[in-house]
Amino acid sequence: MKKIYIKSVSEINKINFGILSKTIVGLFLIIAIIAIIASCSALKSLENIMKLKFKINSVSNFEVQDISVQDKAQLADFSSTDILKLLQAFSSQKLFATFILNIDVQNPNARDGSSNNLNLEIVSFPWELFFNGKNLISGNIQEPIKLVGTNYNEKLKIKITLNLFDILNNSNINELLKVALNLGGRNASTNKLSLFAQPVIGTFIGNISYPEKIKIVDYEFR
Repeated sequence: MKKIYIKSVSEINKINFGILSKTIVGLFLIIAIIAIIASCSALKSLENIMKLKFKINSVSNFEVQDISVQDKAQLADFSSTDILKLLQAFSSQKLFATFILNIDVQNPNARDGSSNNLNLEIVSFPWELFFNGKNLISGNIQEPIKLVGTNYNEKLKIKITLNLFDILNNSNINELLKVALNLGGRNASTNKLSLFAQPVIGTFIGNISYPEKIKIVDYEFR
């Protein structure tokens, strides 16, 4: 007959404590590994912040004195009522145009959605708009723009209001309207536009500003 040895309570407690200690150590190791992986991913994403690239996509919602030019390709497309309203504004040398400048943002973080996890957003975007090399107007975004991290190319919309006389001073109304049509008409082109901007990106560690201004054009990402 085999002898049955009954361990003391203290010995059993020692065994249980040893098992529990190993389990706790294992859990801490798992948590540490996860934290290291997460921190590496966050650091990579922070490095990619300075790799955001911008490109002018298009101009939309172009209006002159509240008259839309999006459906117009030539001066003859303006109605007599439009011309009368424009002439009245022209006589005071205040021919105001409003439009949306659409900017594509190439976001390297969006490939794995990490920018969304980091809650990245463009908190400031001081800009200067140039037409054919001439500085027209400057401004900034009115509120932060969140980088959603779901598309590699994200969108940035800048609302702009300017006096067409700032583009071509001492010009007649036909020349000014031709500029408006070239920028926002049916056959619009943005090849004469450029934007100088210095983005400030908000992150979980604070705001990060680009070290210098970047020139944004319509033919490549920069």
